[in-house]
Amino acid sequence: MRPLVALLFCCIAPALFAATPTRIEATYDVSTRGIKIAEITEKFTRSGNRYSIESVTRPVGLLALFKPDTLRVTSEGDVTEAGLRPQNFVYKRSQEPTKDTAASFDWKRAILTHTDHNGQRTEPLPANAQDRLSMLYQFGYMNLQNTNNALTTHVSNGSKLDTREYSMQTKRKLTVPFGTLETFYLTTAAQKTPWKTEIWLASEKYNFPCKIEVTEDNGDQLSQVLTTLSITP
Repeated sequence: MRPLVALLFCCIAPALFAATPTRIEATYDVSTRGIKIAEITEKFTRSGNRYSIESVTRPVGLLALFKPDTLRVTSEGDVTEAGLRPQNFVYKRSQEPTKDTAASFDWKRAILTHTDHNGQRTEPLPANAQDRLSMLYQFGYMNLQNTNNALTTHVSNGSKLDTREYSMQTKRKLTVPFGTLETFYLTTAAQKTPWKTEIWLASEKYNFPCKIEVTEDNGDQLSQVLTTLSITP
């Protein structure tokens, strides 16, 4: 499965930096073909100029019986006027440690270090790069009203750095279990296969992701939908 990726590291508004929350707690349902297969619990905390994020995915239903693998992802780093600047990213699976990955961001030397079952590798660190968890919270530091339609992303999943292009379309309303929200809608460019990633950001909730949907090459879809959200200023 291609990794869930999101986007965007431009048009930062300094006023948003002062207004962003100190704590966010959220839960999501994950489903495929209309069947719920997992639940995600996330917690973001900011203390001064430091942040930490933890995301835990637990399987439910038949998936929990046949593949009881809990996924724990963490990201920590600095909060700057340009938004989140990750330092350490860790991806761990309770049942499949060979799939564990990690990324270390050395901003002074502009070096990104990836660690997985193949060992450790380094590569140049692009300006404004994110990891796959921090990228979703980076939207809260952006003024998307003034963003043009073409968005480029640089995102690490611990094994490699992905660069993808997205377009942002007109705002639209979206109803999820949490409520009906005004959202920014982003999608990847058309491919030769059905593959694409779509993201809906709640514009009145610090651009928080309220739905993420990935369509695989074979047409299968994986949907992540916001069910609860608590924000502390």
